[in-house]
Parts: sequence; structure tokens; C-alpha cells
Amino acid sequence: MDHDQQFLSFIHKNAAMGVSAIPQVLSLPQSRAMGQALNIQLQEYRTIAAQSQAYARKHLTVRAMSGAMLKARTAADHTTSKLAQLMIQGSTMGTVEMTRRIHQYTGKADPELLALGSRLLHTEEQNIQQMKRFL
Repeated sequence: MDHDQQFLSFIHKNAAMGVSAIPQVLSLPQSRAMGQALNIQLQEYRTIAAQSQAYARKHLTVRAMSGAMLKARTAADHTTSKLAQLMIQGSTMGTVEMTRRIHQYTGKADPELLALGSRLLHTEEQNIQQMKRFL
């Protein structure tokens, strides 16, 4: 697998995780403000996922991957604070990994992919800041 395909797969996996996790969080009780923030985040993840798919169709083949551990992690406690904590943890992992991948693929991957990865990194960082108010 070449650098572009590896990086694109990571970008798509990360965005797909947000696309699949946020609706699950939205189905749980939370404050109206948190619901609005999550809907905005969901829209951005969907945009990035769509862009990564468009890039793949144009340049590569990619497989969508997602996880579904949210139900288990919120079974006992699905307060707004707990949901915000889980969202922050997920975005923090995404931030760490995306930063590492951007450094790893700079000069090796297509600049268009690096820009998309940087956009996702910025989105993750904004999401962390946004969710802090719900702790």
C-alpha cells in the first residue's frame, strides 16, 4: 500500500468514526446545546468523509471502517458530561494520530491529502474545545 492510500485510509477511518459515533450519542439524552454542537461536528465529519471518498474514487480505492464500542461505554452512564468525555477522548486520539500521520506523510503523500488531513486535525481540535463546556 503506498503512502497516499495509507494516509487516505486513515483520514477516512477517522472521519467515518465520527459519522458513526455521533448519531449514537445524539440518540442519548443530552442538553440542547450539546446536541447542536454534535450536529455541527457530524456535518463536518460527513464533509471530510465525502471528500476522502471523492479523492479515492478519483485516485485510489479505499475501504470504510468504523467501530461500535459506544453503547458499551455509555450503558451505565450517559449523562451529558460522560458523553462529552467520550467525545473528547475520541477526538484526542484522532488528534494524536492525525498529527503523527501528517508528520509521517509530509513530502510523501499527495498535498491534497495532506490538506484534507490538516482539515480533519483542525476539526478534531475544535471538537475538543467545544465539548469541554459540557464536562
